[in-house]
Amino acid sequence: MFVIKRDGTKVSFNGEKIINAINKAALAAGINIPMEFCTQVADIVMNQSNDLEVEAIQDIVENELMHQYPDVAKKYILYRDMRNVERHRRTHIKKAFDGIVTVEKNNINNENANMSGDTPSGQMMTFASETTKDYTHKYLLNSEYSRAHLSGDIHIHDLDYYPTKTSTCVQYDLKKLFTDGFKSKHGNIREPKSISTYAVLATIVFQTNQNEQHGGQAIPAFDFFMAPGVLKSFRRHFRYRALTFLEVDYIEEKNREVKEIVNKLVTTIEVSDEIKRHLAEELKLPLSTVERLAKIAYNDTRNETHQAMEGFIHNLNTMHSRGGNQVVFSSINYGTDSSPEGRMVAFELLKATEEGLGDSETPIFPIQILKVKEGITYSEADFKLACSNWEKAVKGELEFETPNFDLFIRSCEVSSKRLFPNFVFLDAPFNVNEKWDINDPDRYKYEIATMGCRTRVFENVLGEKSSVGRGNISFTSINMPRLAIKARLEATAELGEATDEAIAGLAAEKFFGKVREMSLFVGKQLADRFSFQRTALARQFPFMMSNGIWAGGENLGLNEEVGTALASGTLGIGFIGGHNAMMALYGEGHGRNEKAYDTLYKAVEIMKTTAEELRDKHQLNFSALATPAEGLSGRFTKIDRQVFGEIPGVNDRDYYINSFHVDVKEDISAVEKIRREAPFHNLTRGGHITYIELDGEAKKNVIAIMKLVREMHLAGIGYGSINHPVDRCRECGYKGIIKTDCPACGSTSISKTRRITGYLTGDLDNWNSYKQREEEDRIKHGL
Repeated sequence: MFVIKRDGTKVSFNGEKIINAINKAALAAGINIPMEFCTQVADIVMNQSNDLEVEAIQDIVENELMHQYPDVAKKYILYRDMRNVERHRRTHIKKAFDGIVTVEKNNINNENANMSGDTPSGQMMTFASETTKDYTHKYLLNSEYSRAHLSGDIHIHDLDYYPTKTSTCVQYDLKKLFTDGFKSKHGNIREPKSISTYAVLATIVFQTNQNEQHGGQAIPAFDFFMAPGVLKSFRRHFRYRALTFLEVDYIEEKNREVKEIVNKLVTTIEVSDEIKRHLAEELKLPLSTVERLAKIAYNDTRNETHQAMEGFIHNLNTMHSRGGNQVVFSSINYGTDSSPEGRMVAFELLKATEEGLGDSETPIFPIQILKVKEGITYSEADFKLACSNWEKAVKGELEFETPNFDLFIRSCEVSSKRLFPNFVFLDAPFNVNEKWDINDPDRYKYEIATMGCRTRVFENVLGEKSSVGRGNISFTSINMPRLAIKARLEATAELGEATDEAIAGLAAEKFFGKVREMSLFVGKQLADRFSFQRTALARQFPFMMSNGIWAGGENLGLNEEVGTALASGTLGIGFIGGHNAMMALYGEGHGRNEKAYDTLYKAVEIMKTTAEELRDKHQLNFSALATPAEGLSGRFTKIDRQVFGEIPGVNDRDYYINSFHVDVKEDISAVEKIRREAPFHNLTRGGHITYIELDGEAKKNVIAIMKLVREMHLAGIGYGSINHPVDRCRECGYKGIIKTDCPACGSTSISKTRRITGYLTGDLDNWNSYKQREEEDRIKHGL
């Protein structure tokens, strides 16, 4: 008899291998098995009439063990599975490496749409990623977590960064960095003296810290942090202009004298008549001259601020300082600084965004997020006034009761053309901080801020509720459709010929139990990962820790562990495929079936409750997360098809639907989608987002954008955005909806800017195949 090996070659049968395998399994189970039994099993195999493949031989051994020694059989099965996994892993890595070398368009090279996988840096990053994941599975992960990940029960995100112990993302306290200065590798950076320098240093902070974290980074109050730079620039412009009128230009002694006068009297770029009189008296200039100087200095400052914001955007779209030739994954939040300086920053930022990059391309970064806040950027009265007097509203000819409602209008206008900003809603009940006070100059500390993909950091079991100086430590996602498929199969097996309603009811109860069990399992895995991460030494993250990027890190010695600083971050229990899970249970998604909706809501509520229990137990900030699935959306689907076969409506597409989102193919109105998804935002406090898909005419109907943002605000959405196609011909610059060929010049070189999870990409070719299929299926939502 011959054995057919996995590569197709034949070798003579060797019964000793079977005897050894049985003995190893028996030893692992702590059971003695007679040699007579081992020999008997070897004989059964040898006496088969045909040559057998390895898998068939193992099936025979497994079957014989199950009859007489079931505990040993379990160990044999486990060992067999582990060998299969290891074999698959070796094959997978070889195939992945071959694809990298030949620069294939595949889902490994295109796993991250922000990475240029074809470049040498991108290739090296992918090589390193695949190798490090393998090392993590072999040597760092508990075997039960490794098996759960490889089998598709869960997905442990950023496994390639696991050995480095770094965290995912962080939100900067730029005020502290600008006021105190900060340390870089080769020296200290002083406090900046102009808005131009403020903007440059903000990009340097992004760029430098990116080397010490693997995820995104955000500025939680961009307008507040940049505003002092605007005032400094205004004072400088006014001083230089004044020196010219004093006919002494830049004589140092006179310069110091004028500087002292200006810095003492000028506290805002909107100089009052009284201050102008004081300036005229102290500078010994006519009042009319001072008034003229103030006007000129204001225009100079606005021009400098615009150039600073333009440079900020250009830098963040061109600095390839992230692994794999990626630009920095950056986000900025703004909108609630009502000072003239903060408003100038926000308006010039939006103007630069609207203008686009050098060839009018839509900026991909930074991800911009407007804070919508009653009494600051929004009021119902202002909304009605603007809608009824739209022409005057967009020209700035209306007087609103809220100081930044005009900024809200401008943001909707720019979003209708450039897809940014997105919108975070500070009045959603779960986003409110009781310490927030409109009269507090540092109120931004008590405002929720978020990051591009949707990461939310706010509640804090170890201290004050804030987004500043904190971030996500790590997150892991649950394959929710798999839990539902298993629950349905088990219920069907138990109830047999019962009605579909009865089977679905039992399946739902089993599903809830599985969600609870898996949430606890993921919580345990995250706690284990954090126990590993917290042992990192501060010197491993010199910029992040020495400058207090993570609050408290500045108090650590170089050889101290970072756990005390990182502990303020969040641990996310994520999930994807809520819609697909409901299809498995009910045959309909939660976008139209109320029972499915209630079931999914309860399941996510169980995740939230479980996270809160883990939070109290470990004194760590566990939270449920609506995962931003990119490559994962297809990974789970592919594995589940292999395990369960193709199930119509569940895993018959190339992707699972993101988190709690209504199916992208669901024909549902924009308002109804918002209302159905809004309650899930309260449950997923580790991060969430709701998208609305509009057609390419959004820029012609800014009021429609405003109405959708208003609906999000009223419905209790935490974070939302409006999607619409932004196409541009690379040859002639034509902008509009372009199917394949440019209608102006016929070129097929088209840039198609779309939102993939929370961020934008300017070329759909960079997306993996799963997300490309999803983008094709996205239904536009009517108003």
